[in-house]
Amino acid sequence: MIRQLNFSGNPFVGLFGFTNNSFTLVRGDIGDNEEVLMNTLGTEVILSTVASTDLAGIYLSGNNNGIILPYVIEDEELQLIENMGINKCILDTKETAVGNLILSNDKGAIISPILSSEQQLIEDILGVETAISTIGNHKYVGSVASTNNMGCLVHKEAKEDDISLIKDLLKVDVKMATLNRGVSYISACIIANDKGAIVGETTTGIEMSYIEDIMGI
Repeated sequence: MIRQLNFSGNPFVGLFGFTNNSFTLVRGDIGDNEEVLMNTLGTEVILSTVASTDLAGIYLSGNNNGIILPYVIEDEELQLIENMGINKCILDTKETAVGNLILSNDKGAIISPILSSEQQLIEDILGVETAISTIGNHKYVGSVASTNNMGCLVHKEAKEDDISLIKDLLKVDVKMATLNRGVSYISACIIANDKGAIVGETTTGIEMSYIEDIMGI
């Protein structure tokens, strides 16, 4: 299932939420959309800030095995995540936007060169094979793509080698695409797991068909 939403008039829903197949963590002021997220993504919904901001999608990365957190996360925010019983680690690095720096599913993860020193820790927590790489010369690999366990949508500047790496490591189909009517920074526009996806209201019908065809939802 795919649903179009804006959060407080903002179509860049992916900035504000993180999901796996068990829970979705999203900014607190989403009004009546909590039930929509629950029904579309098939998860429990946690309303919380991350690092005292609404930007969960930027600050969190993970899969169904574990979650990667920035050192700026607050104690009460951390407690909510710990209550979900998922493996976690807090990166002791000045680079706090880990959601923009890791692209992962339950089969593999691509890590930005910016976090190369944290590769083994990330690999251990996520429980998958990892590789250090850019995508289309972009170091913020988590910002230019979105993946679940079936498919990955990626920035149109992705190179053939990038696409091959995603296919081989994450074991998914890959398509170069846009969302929110032409935006190539895919993850800012979508919150997706294996059960469903939330996209910005400006996402076109053709763009939604990419999600259906490649991500299988």
